[in-house]
Amino acid sequence: MTPPAEPDTQRIPVRYWIWLFGAAVSLLGDLTMTFAIGWSASQHGGRVAGLVLLLTAAPRAALLLIGGAVGDRFGAGRVLLVSCTAMFGVTVLLVPITRAIGEPVMLLLVTALVVGVIDAFFLPSSRSMPRLLVAQAQVPRALASFQVTGVVFAVTGTAVGGVLVNWAGLTSAAGFDALTFGVMIAVLLVLRRSTPPVKRVATGMFRSIADGMRMAFGRPLTRALLVMMTMAAGLLMPLDILLLPVLARDHHWNAATAGLLVASRSLGVGVIALRILAKGAFPRPGMFAAFGLLLAGAGLFGLSTFQPVALVVAAGVVSGIGVGTFTGHVLPLLMNSVDQEYQSRLQSVVVLCQSLALVVMNPVLGSLADVDGVGITGVCLGIGIASGLIGIGALTRPILRNATVT
Repeated sequence: MTPPAEPDTQRIPVRYWIWLFGAAVSLLGDLTMTFAIGWSASQHGGRVAGLVLLLTAAPRAALLLIGGAVGDRFGAGRVLLVSCTAMFGVTVLLVPITRAIGEPVMLLLVTALVVGVIDAFFLPSSRSMPRLLVAQAQVPRALASFQVTGVVFAVTGTAVGGVLVNWAGLTSAAGFDALTFGVMIAVLLVLRRSTPPVKRVATGMFRSIADGMRMAFGRPLTRALLVMMTMAAGLLMPLDILLLPVLARDHHWNAATAGLLVASRSLGVGVIALRILAKGAFPRPGMFAAFGLLLAGAGLFGLSTFQPVALVVAAGVVSGIGVGTFTGHVLPLLMNSVDQEYQSRLQSVVVLCQSLALVVMNPVLGSLADVDGVGITGVCLGIGIASGLIGIGALTRPILRNATVT
């Protein structure tokens, strides 16, 4: 590998910060809308709420590979612009519709289905943008800035969603989401000439998808990173939504303490993201990603062992630092392991792998948490051990241990 021509702590281009501003505003609107749809669905019972979530996830998973191929064929910026315009139209229409007929089940189901289809095209292109807007060596810091933004807005979006839904239900949330997509559309129009020109793709759509799959799984480093990330996703991504709330209930804590526990993990992730943003990634990112999994495992061991609130929160911070160390180093490695013209297709594979891991592991982990003799503490202990084993396995692989971001 040749060393980078410029240090990874050089100034990130202004065009990236412009895009990050738009992406952050759009993320706030998305989180608000997601909360609003879930809250509206919950009034019709758990079965309806589950069906709404399914109708969002199913078309997204089914169309992700097509969405990635479309992004690489026509350009991520252009596909993002079309996707944001479509979401702007959907959310604008929801305002008068919900004012006229309320929030019937059929409207929620149709909305979930449409959002899922648009997401399949939006997500691969959106996640590929950092690689298209900054130099290779700057990718770790660019992704760290997005991670910090995500941590902040994950909390803010839910809070804003609660206020808006309490004020005027889905109507106000849809109107707010439309405004945020309007901002993102304006940003994309400003940046329409900032991304590299799209290379002409001579192959058909399905051949393009197949080429992307071969690129993702045919290169040894990319394949190893995808396998490691998929296994880690199945274990670690269910923490905030599923496992930590169940752990809090097992300790007979209230919702505020459960929220503090979830926030502690986010704090740990944010600490590492801020460090990478300020000083760049650690050397030997493949090795540090593996160490991150070991640290996450240690934090989960603490979650399964400690009883006092302060110690459990401290263990949550440690697990978050481990997760942040892992994602902050493995994602730039993955992005830089393929050429720019494959970025949207690569991201579609990444999102699909993570989604499939969650489809399998969410019910498995949730069911194990209800088993006598295992419980939520046993699940946390098992995840901690498994995370550590994945990290150790990664350290034994020279292709991961010696990987660099360029």
